Amino acid sequence: MKKLLPLFLALLLQACATPSMLPAATDLKAGSGEVVVIGKIELVPPIDPLEQRTHWNVIGEKRMLGHVFMATGASYKSVNTGRIDAAEFQATLEAEWGTPFMVKVARQPRTYFNGGMTHLNVMTQEMLWFPGGLYFEVPQGAAAVYIGTLRYHRNDFNSITRVEIVDERKDIPLALKTGGSPAEVRSALLKKLR
Repeated sequence: MKKLLPLFLALLLQACATPSMLPAATDLKAGSGEVVVIGKIELVPPIDPLEQRTHWNVIGEKRMLGHVFMATGASYKSVNTGRIDAAEFQATLEAEWGTPFMVKVARQPRTYFNGGMTHLNVMTQEMLWFPGGLYFEVPQGAAAVYIGTLRYHRNDFNSITRVEIVDERKDIPLALKTGGSPAEVRSALLKKLR
C-alpha cells in the first residue's frame, strides 16, 4: 500500500491541475525569452447567446462563454476533443471572440496552435471544439509579431467546415492600448501544417 500512495498522489495532483493562460501584454516590450503576439480569432457564424447555457460559477460565466481557449505549445500535439485535459492547456491563449488580443509567448522557433474550445454549457461540460494544426514563426530579432485573424467557419451542426487566416493589420492599433507603434510589429502570419 505504501508503494501505491505516491502514484495515487501524483494522479490526484494531475487531475486537479488547471489550465495556465498566456499573460496579457499591455505594450510591445517583451521580456527576455518572450515575444508579444497580436491577433484575433473569429467564428462564422458567431455564437448566438441562445446557443449557450449560463450558470453561475466562481470564474464568471461571461468569461467562460464569451471566450475561446486555444492550447499552444512548442510542438504540435492535437488536443483531445473528448474532454478537457489540463495538461494540454498549460500555455493557453484566452481570447474574446472577434476582439484583437495581445499576449506574451515564449520565444521559440515555432509556436503551434494545438486546438481549442469554447463552452456551450459550463454545467454539463458541453463544448465546441476547434482544430489546431497551425503555427507561426518569429522573425529574427522581432519583439512583437502579428499573426493575423484565425477565422473558423461552422455549419448548423457545429462542425468546423473551413479554417482561414486573414491578414487584417488594421487590428494592430486596436490591440495597442499603452504605447508602441504598429510599425514596430513584424508580420508572422499563421500557417497550416502540411
